[in-house]
Amino acid sequence: MRGLQADGLSRLPDEPLPDEFYYHHLFRLHGIPPHEVYEWTEGQKRLAFNSLIVQLEEEQERLKHGIGRVM
Repeated sequence: MRGLQADGLSRLPDEPLPDEFYYHHLFRLHGIPPHEVYEWTEGQKRLAFNSLIVQLEEEQERLKHGIGRVM
């Protein structure tokens, strides 16, 4: 997902992704509704977002090697 915004548009190399990008993926991949995430502490959100970063990067790596999705 590097290089893309939540809307799929290009972003600058060091530009951070907005929280909404992670809320969307928490809902899409894990079924956690955004309104629940809004109630989490900042530490809980950062942990979940970092976990998603790893998950999405691993998915991209698998796809790059033709392995396919596992989620």
